[in-house]
This record gives sequence, structure tokens and C-alpha cells, in this order.
Amino acid sequence: MENYAYIIDEVVHTEQSRVLVRKMIPIMIGWAKKGQTDRTYKDMTHLLGYPRFSGIGRTLGRVEDVIDRLRNESGKNDIPSLNALCKSEKTKLPSEGFAYVYDGYKDMPLEAKRIFVDGLNLKAVRYENWDWVLKVLDLKPAPVLTESDLQYISKTIYGSGGEGPEHKKLKEYIAAHPQALGIRNVVFSETEHVLPSGDRLDVFFILKDGTHIAVEVKPTTSPDQDITRGIFQCVKYEATMKALRKLMEQGYGILTYLAVGADISLLNQKIADELGVRYMTVAIK
Repeated sequence: MENYAYIIDEVVHTEQSRVLVRKMIPIMIGWAKKGQTDRTYKDMTHLLGYPRFSGIGRTLGRVEDVIDRLRNESGKNDIPSLNALCKSEKTKLPSEGFAYVYDGYKDMPLEAKRIFVDGLNLKAVRYENWDWVLKVLDLKPAPVLTESDLQYISKTIYGSGGEGPEHKKLKEYIAAHPQALGIRNVVFSETEHVLPSGDRLDVFFILKDGTHIAVEVKPTTSPDQDITRGIFQCVKYEATMKALRKLMEQGYGILTYLAVGADISLLNQKIADELGVRYMTVAIK
């Protein structure tokens, strides 16, 4: 296997910038592999472990320098740019500094910029050799969460003295209105359905085609860490339901949902997306 790890040392001139580039490349490769084309400079800054990062544009420029050098030295001219994956939270486009990567970007009309950036990101998402890029640059895949994220979610709140009235009301509303979650063809619904693990599902549905659905409900009064706990509860419920299905030698489908009374934080959106947990805001009508 080729080794081009020296490129980062030769192209990036300060040790601190090298450290950042070695973090940023795996982060953006992770976004590309997962089709995450809506990430922002704020997301990148957070994943680098900073509250703010005024020099992010310059460091992103060094990322492109590394990728361009890798193209030239490996002969793999089809390696896409990663930089268009990182955007302004406000405009949903790379900043004007993206002209460092593609000359003339500043002078493009707004709609042309969107089309151009979408095309670049499509190439990045479709590229099949990102693992090779990581390997030859001697880089490891980036973790989804930072150490501070892990410390934060480890402080999860376990219970608050029983079920509150809003939780009960939202739970009963969803049981009676599965369409609020886009669920159709329900033949059975139940609240407080007990699993063999002893866990109680807030809402349980069986569909006409046999699919079993577990719904974890979190009202507007739920703190952010309790929403996090709800995401992991959904993971646990799905695993338990699959184990039961195996024991029963059945073939029905299994789905889990997190139903929340208010929008969830960006951190919890990220956790849910990475773990494949469906979440939806439900307002009682």
C-alpha cells in the first residue's frame, strides 16, 4: 500500500495546523461517506473541540492543498474536493474564501454557486475510495462525538419522580393518532406495552402487515439530556424487539420512533441520525 502521509508535513507548515488538518480530513470524509452535505463551519469548529475558530478558512485551504498534492503524486486525479461540504450556517454555501479552491467562485451568481457546490458535493458523496485516502495519509476515521459530547450525555437525567401530565397526554394522543408520526394501517395500539426486558414502551403499534412499532415519547418539559436518553432507549427497544422476534421465529418488521413535543438540539439530531433513530416533533391538535 502506498504511503503519502508525508504530504501533510510538507504542505502544512505549522505543527498546530497539521494537527487540525489531520482532524479535519477524516471529519469531512465521514460527512461525504454518510451523504451529509449540510454541515457547517460551526459543526466543524465543534468537532475540533473549539467554542470558536476564526482561522477555519485558512485551515480548510490547507486541506485542499493536501488533497491536490495527493492527486498529483498518486495519479488519482478523480479525488474530489472535500471543502464544499463545509458551509455557512446562514447561506448554506461555502464562504467567499472558497475561491481559493475554485477560482471565480466569488463572481458566480447565487444560484450558480448552489448548483456548482451541489455538483462538487455529489462527486464527494459518490466517491468510493475515501478509505484509501485515509489509509495512505495515515489517518483514522473521525469519531462522531467529541469527548465533551460524551461527558455531556453521560450526565443523563434518569427520571423525574414519575410521569407528568404532559407526557401522559402526548402519549395518549399518539396512541390515538398514529398518523401524527406518519403511521398508517394500525390494527393494534397500546400504551405502556411491556417488553421481556421489563422496559415499558410508551406506545406500541402493530400494523396490518405485521410490523411492530415502538414509540418513546418525550414532552416539551423534557430536558436535553433526557432526549438523549430517549434516543438510546429507542436503540435498546429495537434490539430487545429483534431478540424477541428471533426467539418467536417470526419475520415481521420492527421500527422505533422518538416522538418529542418540541424540536431537539443539534447534538441530539446528530446522535439520532448516526444511530438511525427516527425522531419527529408532534404537536397535540
